[in-house]
Amino acid sequence: MTATSVRMPDAATVEEVLKLASRAPALDLVPPTRWRIGVDRVELITTRTDDAALIACGAALHHVRIGFSALGWSTRVHRKTEGDRLATVFPRWDLDPAMSDPMVSEVASAAAISIRRADPRPFADQEVPVSALTWLLQAAQAEEASLVPVSKDRGVVMSLVMKDPLRAGEALSSVLLAATVWGLASHARMVHGNVLVRVGWPVPNSEPLPHSAR
Repeated sequence: MTATSVRMPDAATVEEVLKLASRAPALDLVPPTRWRIGVDRVELITTRTDDAALIACGAALHHVRIGFSALGWSTRVHRKTEGDRLATVFPRWDLDPAMSDPMVSEVASAAAISIRRADPRPFADQEVPVSALTWLLQAAQAEEASLVPVSKDRGVVMSLVMKDPLRAGEALSSVLLAATVWGLASHARMVHGNVLVRVGWPVPNSEPLPHSAR
């Protein structure tokens, strides 16, 4: 333990962050993610190991990272599969104010978690600006992934490119939250082993979507 990381989050903080993680996209699966809370860590556990389940787990892992960061906690993530454990998150409170002060983008992403919905409905016939697509590409690249445009029709469909499914899930979460921050509707699905992300403007005055049951 270093001189700048001497505190651990209390149980209420961890509970709040894990509630945010429960809102992560699960690609229409029953969420396979479970969490094991230790003295100085939070472990990501999975009930399944197929690619779709690992992507869903990665999305939940990214939600946890964002949740801790938005509350001022830095995180170190150890990604290594051991049995049913996929990753271990070590949250720390840095005494250096410059390190513990969350970035505006992280706060915005955390706020987007409770707003985001998977929206399979037709989008408005309005072009998604290049600036928004660039923002989404940067969100993917921040997680070492990329987005490749596939088609344009009432929105844009993009393929998420990342070989490791857990990291692909983290990138998917990053992209979907970035879309929500931009005010875009979004929907992600698996097609023949590929993750397709569809984004566009919601139809004006459309009914709000409920949270998916978790």
